[in-house]
Amino acid sequence: MAASFSLVVPAAAKTLPTATEIFNQMGFGINIGNTMEVPGNPTGWGNKFPTEAYIDSVKAAGFSTIRIPCAWDSHAKDGVISQSWMDSVQVVVDRCMRAGLITILNIHWDGGWLEENLKDDKKSEVNAKQKAYWTQIATHFKNYNERLLFASANEPATTDDNYQHETEILMTYHQTFVDAVRATGGNNGSRTLIIQGPSTSIDRSCEVMPVSKLPNDVIENRLMVEVHYYDPYTYTLMNEPADWGAIVEPQYYWGTENLATGEDIVHNCGYNSWANAMGDPCTGDRMDDQFGKMKANFVDQGVPVIIGEFGANDRVGVLTGSNYDMHRQGRLAYYDYLMNSAKRNKVVPIAWDTGHEGENNMTVIRRQSEPDGSVFDMEVLNIMRKAYGLPDYVNNGITHMDDFVEGGSPSSSSSVASPGSSSSVPLCDAMIPECGWTGLRSVPSATVKFSTGLAREGSMLRASANIRLFDMNGNLVRSAGKNMNLQGLNRGLYVAKSGKEFLKVDIR
Repeated sequence: MAASFSLVVPAAAKTLPTATEIFNQMGFGINIGNTMEVPGNPTGWGNKFPTEAYIDSVKAAGFSTIRIPCAWDSHAKDGVISQSWMDSVQVVVDRCMRAGLITILNIHWDGGWLEENLKDDKKSEVNAKQKAYWTQIATHFKNYNERLLFASANEPATTDDNYQHETEILMTYHQTFVDAVRATGGNNGSRTLIIQGPSTSIDRSCEVMPVSKLPNDVIENRLMVEVHYYDPYTYTLMNEPADWGAIVEPQYYWGTENLATGEDIVHNCGYNSWANAMGDPCTGDRMDDQFGKMKANFVDQGVPVIIGEFGANDRVGVLTGSNYDMHRQGRLAYYDYLMNSAKRNKVVPIAWDTGHEGENNMTVIRRQSEPDGSVFDMEVLNIMRKAYGLPDYVNNGITHMDDFVEGGSPSSSSSVASPGSSSSVPLCDAMIPECGWTGLRSVPSATVKFSTGLAREGSMLRASANIRLFDMNGNLVRSAGKNMNLQGLNRGLYVAKSGKEFLKVDIR
């Protein structure tokens, strides 16, 4: 007779590590861009729902941190977030946590309900929503361990004429965020929280949001600051000429050794005075200046910093032949300098990645074509790895970590979508015919049995060797060491494998 899960009593909350202790584990990161933040529909901008294969591949590629930009307002009615959406977000969070990643969950643009409303007449309305949403989000995830971080917003937009007052309003939204999360208790009492600077601008953050003006907190050393870096805009993001008093062209070439001559000189980074106003962006001086400001104003004062988004468009398709080759070398030099400057200045660089594979992409890990989770831009990935002391990429797989919830998974976990296959973990027994394994339906029933080497004890599997759990189609859904937590799985039949032994697992 199959055993069913018994009631799990949540463990008492513990004091989580400080923000600096978390920072020391964050390395470099990547965004799941243009997905969970799409208003109303995470697949609406061309990406599939994040698969376990993709998330596992992010970890195998060397990233230690993953940022989940997320919409909430478009999934809420009268301030109440849809339970089905909360469950969907949990699926993604769980896959990231299970892969061992430091996981950042934010409130993103989502129509600009917060980010475009740093206004006196909107302050009460936005604060009410901010409190309602973060109370629900934090309550749902309050027993997750220290590897889950919450981020108050994304890019709160300030104007050139009124950014000081707008920042004062923004700080009320951040204070509401901190207070709402802390009030939910559990591990949220000491969870690290992330505060976004005005326009996520480095200069404005240092000027009008110093450490002394960060939100008040009931516990010390649990805040981080977030800024973004797409500098110079004319090089990283600009795709069409603009009239700013004079016609300014997009810039395609970066680095003193990768500059165009002749008619294409107008596309050199730093060609126009607007892009070159503060330091020479073609040599990296601007990066050192900007990241150095964050180090001096925040990191050196005990507040870690994340560069929540950075990147530069790959002008593939825009440029061809030798022009594209020169652009490509400059872009690699840009990523190389940025990664090393971030490392020197002790800020966490988190690459923007939308999955887009055509003109003007910033994609590193493949999501829109097959194989899902494979490396799309190996040169950029290896540059990122090298800056953090890692060798060129080889997929050696990962080990899942299933102990990220104190006292068990939230009660809604049984209703979420079933985990997908994990093809990024190289296994010789996961439906690979040349390895003599063609799926669990071919396993003789006599071999699916309880044994002394592989056994179930309530919600745990225990064995003398590594355990892998498959669905009845042969897809790997979870892997672990000698102990595997079954919490969070969809109801149904599974087969566990450890060494040469199999065990049928019935989740009821």
